[in-house]
Amino acid sequence: MVNPVTIKDIADLLGLSKSTVSRALKNHPDINRDTKRLVVEMAEKLRYRPNTVAMSLRNKKSGIIGMIVPHISSFFFPSVIRGVEYEVNKGGYKLMILHSNDDFQREEEACQILMSSNVEGILISMASTVRHYTHYERILQYNLPIVFYDRVPEAFEADKVLVDDYHGAFRAVKHLINCGKHKIAICLGNSNLLISQNRLKGYADALVEAGIVFNSDYIYSGETPEEVELLTQQILSLSDPPDAIFAISDLTMSGIMRAIYRVNLVIPGDIAVIGFVEEPFASMYHPPVTSIMPMGYEIGVTAAQLLLKRIALEDSQFVAQTINIASDLIVRESTSVQ
Repeated sequence: MVNPVTIKDIADLLGLSKSTVSRALKNHPDINRDTKRLVVEMAEKLRYRPNTVAMSLRNKKSGIIGMIVPHISSFFFPSVIRGVEYEVNKGGYKLMILHSNDDFQREEEACQILMSSNVEGILISMASTVRHYTHYERILQYNLPIVFYDRVPEAFEADKVLVDDYHGAFRAVKHLINCGKHKIAICLGNSNLLISQNRLKGYADALVEAGIVFNSDYIYSGETPEEVELLTQQILSLSDPPDAIFAISDLTMSGIMRAIYRVNLVIPGDIAVIGFVEEPFASMYHPPVTSIMPMGYEIGVTAAQLLLKRIALEDSQFVAQTINIASDLIVRESTSVQ
């Protein structure tokens, strides 16, 4: 069976964005005449037919917003959910939440379930194991707006809302340097995720600005608290161990703190600790940890607002936006100025 021609196929052949092709086919006034002509001619040549089933489903209002979270084993994603729920309920919608368990296949299944449930839009934080974006393309073919939050696909045209990872990491490392720390390790999560890459870049640039030599021995990755604990113990047993550790998330912070407790180091005297950590998690440790706030609630509110705006516009004026939310530095006892 031959797969039907999609808007993406036309866009790829003409070197245009999917939103431009979609608006051209709808004869939208913001598309110039020549572009409309090229799009229409290519559509006729390829025998493109709109997905009428999808369009009819889209026109039936369900009052439901779909949301996919990769996991709920940290304080961050529940904070995002609270922000989303607040905005969605305020707008008169209900929220349907599905959990991918950070698994690509389960994320694909979740997308299909939400489409079958006739949701009016979908919020997605992608699984770290995503291998391709076909399931996202399918959502767009159904004329459903998507907003990605926190874990976003770099090479996919869509709305994205995330914390300013680069500047947050830069600020965290600069704070440690101002506290007299110069041997700073960083514990990343999944290195395939854009958030990990941006935070690593902020970390490295802060070291360079301060004239501190980049030491690859101080960079490590772990995705569970147990894995991070073991790796942190190895880092702390180096012949020249770090005097500070920067945690990329509350899950990595958990493993780091357990490792430090296990070897009886004093915080912040022997080693300082800082990380992207939500409240109340940051205040639960002894001592409470200095944190770059991940802004989960704010991300949820902003992502939901953007999605509801897309639903109201019905894709007629689509220009993809990326919104970076500035993070706050909250100084606590795990760092101290010398």
